[in-house]
Amino acid sequence: MDIRPTVTSETAVRELTTEPLTIERIDQAFPLVQTSLPHILLDDWRGFARDKIRAGASGSEGIQSVIAEQNYIAGLSIYRIETVLFHGPALIADHFMALDLFDRPAVAHALAEFLEDLGRQRGCTALHTNIPESGVRWQGSDDCLASILRERGHTVESLLLCKTLGNAPVRS
Repeated sequence: MDIRPTVTSETAVRELTTEPLTIERIDQAFPLVQTSLPHILLDDWRGFARDKIRAGASGSEGIQSVIAEQNYIAGLSIYRIETVLFHGPALIADHFMALDLFDRPAVAHALAEFLEDLGRQRGCTALHTNIPESGVRWQGSDDCLASILRERGHTVESLLLCKTLGNAPVRS
């Protein structure tokens, strides 16, 4: 039984569908990934996405996409369920990405709604959402991902910093 159903979210002007990313659509998702995470190369994305999709058969991890009416991928999140010290079971949404020329907030809301519902269905007590730096740049604007998530009840609980180490390849 697939616990990651296809969900349709309708707003006054939009009908967006959330569905698990499939192996056939990995390349179609890459422009969104590269816009949000410009240092990621296509081959790295392909390998990572294939591994996540295969591992997602268990339902405890996966890649969820938001499909716009014209059948393009407008949103994406890589998620997993794990136990965290402060909350217990939590759904961790890494790289929450929404990019749409027409209505970015609608895409972000559709993706957030799916992740919140999935977390509740899986017995999670919290949803931790990691937004790429590109989703925080426009603080205060209506389409800032951080602002959209705050509207949905998310709060800043910690700050994730990253330092690449010498043993990891650094791409520019």
